[in-house]
Amino acid sequence: MPRPLAVTAVLAFALAPRPAVAQGAAGDYLTRYHELVDVAPTNQVIAVHHLVLTRDAGELTLESGSLYPLAAVGGHTAGAVFRGAGRFVLKPALPTEQVELRRYAGDTVLDDSVSEAVLIFADTTGDQLAALSASAGPVPDDVAGVARDALKTLAGKNEGSFDWGVMWTFLNGDRTGLFVARLKLVKHGDALFEIDPSSTESVELFKPAHRTEFGVHWSLVTQFPARGAVATTEQPPRLDVPHYVLDANLKETFTADLDLSATAALSLRADTAVGPWLPFELQYKILVDSGHWQDGTPVRTFKAKDSGLLWVRAPRRLAAGDSLTLTLSYHANHPDLIDRSSEWFFIEPGVAWYPENLLGSGNATFDVTYHTPHQYTFASVGQRTDSTLTGKVVTTHWVIDRPTPWATFNLGIFENHHVDDPDRTLDVMLSEEAHRAIADEVRSLGFYLPQQSHMVENVSADVSNSLRFYSALFGPPPMRHFYVTEIPYGEGVSFQGFIDLSASTFHFSELDGFDEWFRAHEVAHQWWGNGVQPATYRDQWLGEGFASFSALWYLAAERRHSDEYFKFLDQYRDDIKGEANDVGPIWVGYRSSTFAVPQGAQTMVYEKGAWILHMLRIMMLDVKTMNEDRFTATLKDYYQTYAGRTVTTGDFAGVVERHAGIPMDWFFDEWVKGTTIPTYHVAWTNQPGDNGNTVIKFRITQEHVGPDFEMPVLIAADLGDNRIAHFRLMVKGTKTDYVSPPLPAGAKKVTFNDLHSTLCDVKMESW
Repeated sequence: MPRPLAVTAVLAFALAPRPAVAQGAAGDYLTRYHELVDVAPTNQVIAVHHLVLTRDAGELTLESGSLYPLAAVGGHTAGAVFRGAGRFVLKPALPTEQVELRRYAGDTVLDDSVSEAVLIFADTTGDQLAALSASAGPVPDDVAGVARDALKTLAGKNEGSFDWGVMWTFLNGDRTGLFVARLKLVKHGDALFEIDPSSTESVELFKPAHRTEFGVHWSLVTQFPARGAVATTEQPPRLDVPHYVLDANLKETFTADLDLSATAALSLRADTAVGPWLPFELQYKILVDSGHWQDGTPVRTFKAKDSGLLWVRAPRRLAAGDSLTLTLSYHANHPDLIDRSSEWFFIEPGVAWYPENLLGSGNATFDVTYHTPHQYTFASVGQRTDSTLTGKVVTTHWVIDRPTPWATFNLGIFENHHVDDPDRTLDVMLSEEAHRAIADEVRSLGFYLPQQSHMVENVSADVSNSLRFYSALFGPPPMRHFYVTEIPYGEGVSFQGFIDLSASTFHFSELDGFDEWFRAHEVAHQWWGNGVQPATYRDQWLGEGFASFSALWYLAAERRHSDEYFKFLDQYRDDIKGEANDVGPIWVGYRSSTFAVPQGAQTMVYEKGAWILHMLRIMMLDVKTMNEDRFTATLKDYYQTYAGRTVTTGDFAGVVERHAGIPMDWFFDEWVKGTTIPTYHVAWTNQPGDNGNTVIKFRITQEHVGPDFEMPVLIAADLGDNRIAHFRLMVKGTKTDYVSPPLPAGAKKVTFNDLHSTLCDVKMESW
């Protein structure tokens, strides 16, 4: 509970509280935008003493000073500037986020003095301030500038561009619980504390971004759900778009680039009361030409110049259960949408070439018609149901009947390699001419670029073999027909039945196994990422880490030995150790990539994610028979239980516990939500046991982990005469002395951490 308020009053001044729902229309978009960015103080002053604003895990105390209310936004007071002495305290609710805060504040709690605060709110703050007394009085000349500067850090560079979570609240006049505080902290400088109702993890703290970091003003420090909330989806469901009907025309220009013009019909269904203004993502160079609702009424939209945010105004505020159909026509004449390089095109996998819903999960079914120049081979996500040639235009019809967040495509001057197996069909597309042109250009510069023969056959073999391998391990994938196309970049992306692979993996296969791993990684996403979808960014490793591990598994099976498998794990271990002190755990997902450590997420999500599965694999291994059926059954059960659904790390942990037969929360706390990596100092000696047996006595100490850290470590003891004994020791905290099970003979050699059972360092010492 907030402590009692004490104020110094001169005359009564009531700040009008916000209604639960604004009456009437939200008004013109730019009118509301300018009310925000051009906000000015009133002529009122509130003298405050010990005003406490408790917002979830954050507490802002305005100890003494003056509050200057700001002019109304949408007819209601929604902001104020504080000058004086105060304090801000924040303790994240999650232990993982306390560690993230320590990177910024040096402690798991941020506790700092405040000299100035700019407040923007659509919560109970208006009620608190309305209970105070105010007076007409002089307002310092710079207060208006301070308020506007704070708001401009939430704005884009062009008129109308603004943080959508804040703008959404004020456009619709909702009392959503929004609270934004731009703070001047004495020790830590500028900070932004926000309760953002547009996000499941609504409690956020930001620091100023590096001036060249992604063109934004603020960089996230910590983020977590409000008290009592559980993050299960990326956004709280407010609006569902379950189905799209798209008609896209890709027209070649005189420069041989491609222009896009399209019509999108969106089925909208409100899950809660929402609107009338609805936000969508649409690529920054796409311009909306027109739109209408199902009754033919024209639709009102707003899209700032070079903004990827599209605002659509519904005819009314939608009640829960309301359904509408929205049709938009739009176009883009810009190579940033569809890149061309030689005979290839590239559509960035994350680009919103159709309006993507920002108020729900994003999963939808699609009915898409494409019109493309006849000289290009074309492929899309989904199943092709029709294809016709009219003049020089090919029209194809594609249906995606299994909900997905992505509908994308690719085209180029491709030769198509068709493979029709009993269980699957492949269409692998590449441009032999483009590869020859690249090789010729490199040679003209005095260099030699090797080019493998049978490019398409080599790639097709890995795609087909890995599909077969994973189907046997996990069960059949959702799709039977797969399109594999090449793109002119050093990356790969995978969608339902549709895989983009880098042209470099067609051109030349590395002998170290990387290319087999790379191709198999993208194929594995048919199960991990497409078949089973991670629920939130915290669960991203359930897609990328699983695909990385599956590709290692395939590589070992394909080469019939594990040398490359362990070589990759060793490299991953070195990467993880090298960045362990500079990045967060797997649990913070993409947030591990920062301006200072751009590869952080790659290391933690992809590489450490693979390590986690490897450790579970060895942990479930039957050390007597070396049988791994229990681990294989775990992954098959997990996939078949959750295929077609979104999953959390907790869902996967539950499946692991079911097959392991023991609680596993300790494991996921250590490896998914933690960053520590143990160093084991190990000494051993043979000692006589009972009944003529021998035991191995160990002295083991741990470094770089907490006192409660524990992990079962696999040990191989060479007893001579081709006898190897395997057993595990659960190495715990500060305990040092361990004894092996009884053995028929003394060990001649001991391999501690056999089969890389634990992500760690081992230092063997004399007894």
